[in-house]
Amino acid sequence: MAFDKALSTIRDFFNHQRKPSKRRVVGVACGTVFMAVGLDVFFLQQSLFKHLLIEEKKSELPPPFDPFNVQSRVDKDKNPVGRLITVHERKTIMELLGESPEKPYGLVVGAMPLVILHDTAGEISSETLHAQKQYSRGPLGDGITAYIARDGEVIITRPTFFTPDRPTATAYEKGLDFLDESQRNRSLRTIWQTLDPKTRQTHLRKAIAELDPSFVKFTNRAALWLNASSERAFEAWQSRNHHSLDGAKTTAIWAIANLCQKVLEDNQRAIALVSSPKNATQLRQTCQRVNPTLQANRTRVGAAVNVELIQQRGSDCFTADIEVITYNNLDGAIKIPANRAVPLMLYDGEAYTDGQYEALKTFYLKSVLAAGRFPQMVTHYWLDQGLGKVIGDHCDPRGLNLTKVYSLISDALGHPPGTIYGIQPQYGRNPQKGDNVWWSEAILGSMPRSQEDQASLSAP
Repeated sequence: MAFDKALSTIRDFFNHQRKPSKRRVVGVACGTVFMAVGLDVFFLQQSLFKHLLIEEKKSELPPPFDPFNVQSRVDKDKNPVGRLITVHERKTIMELLGESPEKPYGLVVGAMPLVILHDTAGEISSETLHAQKQYSRGPLGDGITAYIARDGEVIITRPTFFTPDRPTATAYEKGLDFLDESQRNRSLRTIWQTLDPKTRQTHLRKAIAELDPSFVKFTNRAALWLNASSERAFEAWQSRNHHSLDGAKTTAIWAIANLCQKVLEDNQRAIALVSSPKNATQLRQTCQRVNPTLQANRTRVGAAVNVELIQQRGSDCFTADIEVITYNNLDGAIKIPANRAVPLMLYDGEAYTDGQYEALKTFYLKSVLAAGRFPQMVTHYWLDQGLGKVIGDHCDPRGLNLTKVYSLISDALGHPPGTIYGIQPQYGRNPQKGDNVWWSEAILGSMPRSQEDQASLSAP
């Protein structure tokens, strides 16, 4: 019934499109969200109504859809990921978090918002994290939004959620499924070298200023990264001058992405940037090759928040003594002190504390408010190895009971038992078979119950 009503409303909407004398553009997000909620699908394609022109006869049009006035919603598949939060859900979350009713609405449109889960594989003191909180801004610091300490303290190091103006924290955010990192870096430096040497610094400064005037002070740092003969050479230099070079690569990538976008939109722009027509051709071709990676980078970073659970190093992703010994014998290995496989279980049999699980629930709810939608919770392990192409070797967060996290969230929101807020957990060490939460019983004990088993146990 709701489906038929939605179709009827949409047909009425299009039937009122006659050639007008006065025209106006219908907002992208508003029109798209209207269709998505009516059809029980949420794709938010930003271009759908981008150039739609209609008469200014408001009385003849259906009332505009208000994405922040959704009263109720039933998730028949127990999966609200991607949909808008309802008025009741927003009120519940704000009460749970102690937020003011006047808190501005957030809304992430376009790409699916992600909450990316990590573990630190090493203890980090609260003092260190609070110092980092004062430092992490724009391209400086790391791309992590929050850290969750063993006692459950949540230290938010980047208060602005879902912003593209931060460094990447995963290979996925870098867009390495399009182009590997070494090829990307060579392409960016090639683009830099094709620019007219007399004006390239000016163009770099302008490209950075167009993104954010406050980032212009990092222009010289960006130029140092672009001028480096190789990544290894820059890293050696950075190891001796860390704070004076922090943010160099991130700022350079942002600037070249901005410059390439303009070059690909206007052929004449390439000619104006270089000293010879031959270089203009090379500039356009290199921009074409690297642009999908750069655009994926900006889109994905802006639609994701990363959270680190403080966890001991253990034996990294190794589960057998021989694996650890072999690794420790490699040149350049950051040796595992125990020289054997190390369990991550606590005395109560879990790798993470109850305080960390509660804090992760709270962080997810904060992310829901910031996105205006239910983000998809994913693991770093799954992004690196479970999307059909291996782009990294991370296995974190090791031993996280994602089923338990989902249960805590659904209980808090009054959703049915078994509701999921991200990937359907499959525990193990074989991403080719669908494992998306790293779990070794030798290291972590028995695997958690499946989502279905958990729901059946909770059912009356």
